[in-house]
Amino acid sequence: MEITSDRTDGILTISLSGRLDAFGASQLDEALKKFIKDDDFAVVIDMGNVSYLSSGGIRTFLATEKMLKKREGGIHLCNINPYPLKVLEMAGFDQLFSIQSTKEDAIKSCIPIEAMRMPDWDRQPTYQKRGALFTVFEASQKEAVLKVVGDISKVLYAQLEEEDIVSRRFSETEYSIGLGALGESVKDCIHILGEMITIGGTMVWLPTDGNDTPDFLIPMRDTGEVTIHTGFNVTLDGTFNDIVVVESEGDTGLTMGDLYTSIFEIARERRGDFRGLVSLAMRADVQEFYSSGVKISPIKKFAPENREMIMHDDNLDRWINISTIPKYHGETMVSFGMGVDLTSDLSSFDKDAIDALFYLHPANIGNKEMLLHNHGVIFKHLPWEKNLNLDDEIKRIVTGGDFIDMRHLLDNTRFTRAVIGVSYVSDVIFEESTRIDIIGECEGWNDTFERITRKLHPDCKEVRLTPLTGGYSGSLVFRVNAWDRSGRKEMPFVLKLSKWSDIYDEIRGYEDHVKRYIQNNATQIIQHCKMGDFGGILYNFVGIKGTDSEISCLEDYYYSHNTEEVISAFDSLFRVVLKAWYGQPKLKDISLYEEYGSFDHFEDIKEYVQSHFAVSADEETIVLPLGLGTSINPLYFVESIIPQRKSDTVSAYEASVHGDLNMKNVLMDEANNMWLIDFSDTRHSHILRDIAKLEAVLKFETFDITSDEKLREVVELDKIFLDVKNLSEIPQIPSTLHDPEILKAFQCVQKLREYANIITLLDEDISQYFFSLFAYTMRVLVYGSVNDYGKKCAWISASMLCQKLI
Repeated sequence: MEITSDRTDGILTISLSGRLDAFGASQLDEALKKFIKDDDFAVVIDMGNVSYLSSGGIRTFLATEKMLKKREGGIHLCNINPYPLKVLEMAGFDQLFSIQSTKEDAIKSCIPIEAMRMPDWDRQPTYQKRGALFTVFEASQKEAVLKVVGDISKVLYAQLEEEDIVSRRFSETEYSIGLGALGESVKDCIHILGEMITIGGTMVWLPTDGNDTPDFLIPMRDTGEVTIHTGFNVTLDGTFNDIVVVESEGDTGLTMGDLYTSIFEIARERRGDFRGLVSLAMRADVQEFYSSGVKISPIKKFAPENREMIMHDDNLDRWINISTIPKYHGETMVSFGMGVDLTSDLSSFDKDAIDALFYLHPANIGNKEMLLHNHGVIFKHLPWEKNLNLDDEIKRIVTGGDFIDMRHLLDNTRFTRAVIGVSYVSDVIFEESTRIDIIGECEGWNDTFERITRKLHPDCKEVRLTPLTGGYSGSLVFRVNAWDRSGRKEMPFVLKLSKWSDIYDEIRGYEDHVKRYIQNNATQIIQHCKMGDFGGILYNFVGIKGTDSEISCLEDYYYSHNTEEVISAFDSLFRVVLKAWYGQPKLKDISLYEEYGSFDHFEDIKEYVQSHFAVSADEETIVLPLGLGTSINPLYFVESIIPQRKSDTVSAYEASVHGDLNMKNVLMDEANNMWLIDFSDTRHSHILRDIAKLEAVLKFETFDITSDEKLREVVELDKIFLDVKNLSEIPQIPSTLHDPEILKAFQCVQKLREYANIITLLDEDISQYFFSLFAYTMRVLVYGSVNDYGKKCAWISASMLCQKLI
């Protein structure tokens, strides 16, 4: 275990690299005793390079958390890889520790603790403004930025379309306001987009469904599977610079306009870097609540016929619900928003940036020196507390309070007291939606796949997809390189896009056979989503070295390495990765003809055979090409022989099998670590299924046959491999074979036959293997990647297998 430390904004950060097992935990325990000073109340632990976590490491975390709790602090974990995170979840500690996605977020989460630890209220600066007392606590010197997604003009003119809607994770929008909705897909909810706020880990919104009733969702953990769909959103990126406690000296309270005017004045007095723009998050006791809300989703389909803004006098009554009657006296409010002081020098901001945040609301009249944009959530009254840890206070309210309402706040809303988090905004950044680049050719890509990809990467600025394979079923598999919105490269992923039925089967296969048995030698499903009839899965890799690791498939390795290296890779695949499946087979009575008797695309196979070989299923025998004589017709075998034998059983071994073990479904990194993907066919089945599938791949897909001479050479070699009497008999390759491509393929097949003999223990019945091989050989006849010579070779091989099985 490598352990390093540094300090950022006074916060101790510990970076770990290696396995956090019992020994690593003892090393970490000693390091923490060395690095933690008497005045430290928070520790950030960066686990970006930790591949393994055990109970020993958790115990060290618990001991440190307990010690820091006495100092009103705690530990903050970040950059946790999937396996350690699953260990924390399994042990139930993911809810106990503060877990953040990045080190920056973890450090930021420590700042409110610092503010809360202010020792003496009487020594803090106070300001008398507009009949209220403002007490200011400095919280952080870090810069705060507002990030904008979407175009507010498209909202105001009701011009939003599906492609304008962006999906955001809850963790990306801790404090934000805008226009949005919750739903399985953009299509599900675009017609009910409404006013929204995210605050305290909660999303509250006012659906434009005609019911005028706000809705909300409080996720216990941001899994990324449920995202916020927004056409316009402004998010605070940064922390609170000041915590301000405001208490009105009279019964009438303070308006939002008065509050912002006072904050602007205090900022000019205290901060030389004040640029005229602030964001405020607050918890307040309400005196009078005035509000508004959009009544119709501002999409192009519903746009006003007069083509004017929805705020235009002729459109206002139909589009906007304005409440001028004061409500919710004495109730508790949490809110977030922003304000701009128009009397300040705003030259440091682009004019487009200011225009992107604010608009002239017809119900806000009077103060021409500022523009405000705030949303508030109302809860039944909760006792007032001077709690300077505003993040925790807001979370306490939204998770435990009785929800009443949520609206756009008008400037004349009044409150009697509040705790406010003030962020002095240094910049406004326009965020583009996730950019997706496909490297190379990709058939089958569609708009739905693009939307799924965006939903699975909501926190990424750029996603680069390199195709790994495209299956016959229309599935697409990509190697993913992605960069977050700060430009940091993420760990490599694999993305699979397909019909939802296939994705569902894959999730089932993963849960039943991969997660239980293979664990670290398979990719892990970290996210999935469904959109209509399609879906997507995002995999990650346990044990991968870092963000620059290169992921390729075994097929690429096969073509770029020599035979000895490829056979060594096969050894790792079967003796290490698949050992958990094949190591404890069960001997059962199996109907092999039932197991393999259902041929995918058999009508397509028949059509190809009839058009290329002039053979129908009615003929019992056929004349083979190349003067090879008469043999059984595979079509006849499928339609006439197999149905008669479906009730026959044989004693054979069964185990968990991949079900589609081709070389594209085995991924490798530069250190030859291996992971499996694509589990839609994974199940308990005949133990030789995977090896037979891979033999068919090697014989018919790894080299091209381009002449009768080469076809004859392959067929003669194949006859040797089909002439063995039992599984323990490994066929020998003639020394006269010199074609390097054919030689390499059949040397690998020799190795597969060795594995087949090993995993079937004492069962030497070769017919079970031949029937499995026949099933996969027949499928080659409709593979688009195999030329007509290759398919002729497969047809001959299938017929010879039938002859053996008869």
